[in-house]
Amino acid sequence: MPLEDRFNATFAARLALREKQIQQNYRPVIGVHKWFARRPGTLFQNLLLAEFNEAGNSENSFFRSHRFEGVITDPFTGGGTPLIEANRLGFHVLGADINPMAYWIVRQEIGPFDDKAFFAAAAEVAEEVEAEIGDLYKTTCLRCEDTADVKYFLWVKTQECPSCGTTNDLFPGYLLAEATRHPKHVLACSTCSVLVELDYQPTAEEPVTCPNCGGRVQREGPAKRNKIRCRGCQDEFRYPALNAGVPEHRMWAI
Repeated sequence: MPLEDRFNATFAARLALREKQIQQNYRPVIGVHKWFARRPGTLFQNLLLAEFNEAGNSENSFFRSHRFEGVITDPFTGGGTPLIEANRLGFHVLGADINPMAYWIVRQEIGPFDDKAFFAAAAEVAEEVEAEIGDLYKTTCLRCEDTADVKYFLWVKTQECPSCGTTNDLFPGYLLAEATRHPKHVLACSTCSVLVELDYQPTAEEPVTCPNCGGRVQREGPAKRNKIRCRGCQDEFRYPALNAGVPEHRMWAI
């Protein structure tokens, strides 16, 4: 049987794992609308190739172009992953679902696309939204002190030291992004919070000097198991303090 003989489960799992790490980049069409539990497109493509490609196993044919004939039907369409992958391989597709939203999503995903109308509408929406709330997404560049657009907001809990009153950021770790989904590891300086990009993750035993303030850049943060060592007086205290109420927050624009 073709499916049992030609399907390489190890190869399909390896592709699916990589795809699910950042699925919207590998399958941008799924950004049309959210849907529950979308399955990896690479998995369905491997299944289709194993069943219908007579030239070899799915691993040998996955990265080649194909133009299959015939109709693939999915009576429980959902988010449409099987139909999308079948359509990519050249099949005609037919789907149905009791949920009208599922029907609408898949129709939009694989229907004709008017790129000029789309970009015109997107620009209009972006212009209206920016006019209304754009000033809330501005910050000051730490290098040139000019106004800059904010890409991310990070909220950090803070707690005052009961001994000296110094405000401490309750960072369990300073690693904000790993190199798996970013070109480099991104860490916040433990002293000035400036972002530092590195090819490796420095540790508390072997920190890196911050290029902005000369402070320590390391993976480990000061907060652990509801305890923190004050960056001012070096006393260790528990958080939240019994008489401090709910910890405050500090907003950090990037």
